[in-house]
Amino acid sequence: MSTRRRAGLVGLLAAALGAGIYLRERDPDRLPAQIRVEEVVADLSATFDREAVVVEDPSRPVAAGRLQPSSHYGDPTSGFRGAIVAPPSARLRFRVRVPPGASLRFSAGVQGPEERDRDAAGIRFGASVGGRRIFSRTINPAANRHDRRWFDERVDLGAFADRDVEIELATEADRPAVRLAGTPGWSHVRVVREVWRDRQPASTTRPSVLMLLIDTLRADRLGCYGAAPSPSPTLDRLAAGGRIFEYTVAQSSWTMQSVASLFTGLPPRSHGLGSTASDGSISDYLPDTLRTLAWEAADGGITTVGVSANPLISRATNLAQGFETFVEFGWDRARENWHPASEVNETFLRWLGRNHGRRFFAYLHYMEPHDPYTPAPGFRPPPPPGIRPAIAAGKVESIAHEINWQRGARLPPVELEYLRALYDAEIRSWDADLGVLLDGLAAVGANESTVIVVTADHGEEFLEHGCLKHRVHLYDESVHVPLVLVGPGIGPGRVREQAQGIDLFPTLAALLGVAAPPDLPGQGLLAAREPRPAISETVFGVAPDGTATRLVSLRTPAWKLIHAPAFERYELYDLARDPGERENRFGVAPEGPALARALAEWDSRAALPPRPSGPSDPALGEKLRALGYVD
Repeated sequence: MSTRRRAGLVGLLAAALGAGIYLRERDPDRLPAQIRVEEVVADLSATFDREAVVVEDPSRPVAAGRLQPSSHYGDPTSGFRGAIVAPPSARLRFRVRVPPGASLRFSAGVQGPEERDRDAAGIRFGASVGGRRIFSRTINPAANRHDRRWFDERVDLGAFADRDVEIELATEADRPAVRLAGTPGWSHVRVVREVWRDRQPASTTRPSVLMLLIDTLRADRLGCYGAAPSPSPTLDRLAAGGRIFEYTVAQSSWTMQSVASLFTGLPPRSHGLGSTASDGSISDYLPDTLRTLAWEAADGGITTVGVSANPLISRATNLAQGFETFVEFGWDRARENWHPASEVNETFLRWLGRNHGRRFFAYLHYMEPHDPYTPAPGFRPPPPPGIRPAIAAGKVESIAHEINWQRGARLPPVELEYLRALYDAEIRSWDADLGVLLDGLAAVGANESTVIVVTADHGEEFLEHGCLKHRVHLYDESVHVPLVLVGPGIGPGRVREQAQGIDLFPTLAALLGVAAPPDLPGQGLLAAREPRPAISETVFGVAPDGTATRLVSLRTPAWKLIHAPAFERYELYDLARDPGERENRFGVAPEGPALARALAEWDSRAALPPRPSGPSDPALGEKLRALGYVD
């Protein structure tokens, strides 16, 4: 073991005895013997229906919208959420069938000016079932700063089991004729059925799964995919003992859509997260009715834990759904960077040190090598003389924006090569921390009972098609991602058949021994499968006139078809003869029309789930700006 890795492991084990971590509901060293799993029976606020309104103030009607009880950025208990905005005095009624073991779950919150005002009236929230009051709470953020948050509530409905009932939600001012403390709203209202599952113990015959997602990692920059010299010696050694999938296609060239596909087994068109509405707003909340891999694992008695350094993979987007423990990191303003892999690993290993006897499904999301390209000091190459300070610092966002939207000149070769060098150095930095993580698994004996999955959400562009970074194109540098599976039951070898992100759900579900939802379009990668094209999408594509547009692509091992539906523009590439996707063969190659028909047929079949109405979350805009997706 190297001195650096030994020191890192000692630090992690020492931390495991120290401070706690932020958890969803409980401290990790007090996990009960059973896991509580919630199945959504009725989602009452996913889409707004005016027929539910029975009383409202005509001057302030009930409406779908977004509320933010506090402007404190990064706090999941106070940030923007989709809500039924219900100014006093409003009453809403929903008729539902209550199954045994059901609860009513909802959040209540008031968005106010965040200024102290003891004279302002609070809002009394009330819930009734069948005319019986089951909940009441007064929230006044003007008088009490602790009320500047969402109150997440659970009310037992056991007394109403096996009955059709009316659920009424009401808001009223606690003092009439007084100015209100703010605007009230109900969020995430649903009837759930609670079931309890015995936790499975750790076992070599029934392995745990540890999924490592490295944001923005393109496959061809890794040694195990042919890069020389290799920036990833630790991963290369790990991969040599497992299964390497030589060509895996991401479902999108940006994070939120791609990860949602990994978690749900559905293409972006079907899960809806990250899709755009007619007003240009982006759907920012995964529907509760879509069961994630983490939910299925928990339902099977497997303990779930997630650690994310990307703010889009969080409770705010509901991508934490199904994780019993979920730790979120955002942008580190003090360091002007994302939280590093060492902190992600430390958080997970601290959890594992307390729970290593449990069978688990764990998800770790790293932000190396996402820009800014800022590798650890020991890995940073010296900048060549004469390059711009922003390039030397690896801060490429503003330069990429100018280039991608056709407002700036191309980078000089020396600057482009230095950005590539910084990107590779970020991979080296992450790879060194991977060694510490593997040592940590071995230290608690989890390495023999854990399948490790290494993949990425998308790749990165370095002017191969005129752009920098990602999201705007669907060429292979943006969607060809690594996929490595290592662990008990995984024989070594290289797989040449094309795989795609949606194949991971059925693959990992089979490894965990849990059910996958029926009719998922993906296929298990460790069993016999039939060839299928891979579909990728982005809502941030660049149109010929320089405006943003949706792009969708269909890829087979031999051909890539890219379509801009708004312009009816096609690009077709013969991947065997033209792997760099330089010569557009559409209109020339006879394969074009058949591939276009196949893509149109897929687009017509892929169902789009109901989209919550109301304007987009302004907090989402801040996160997208931090990640470089929007201005």
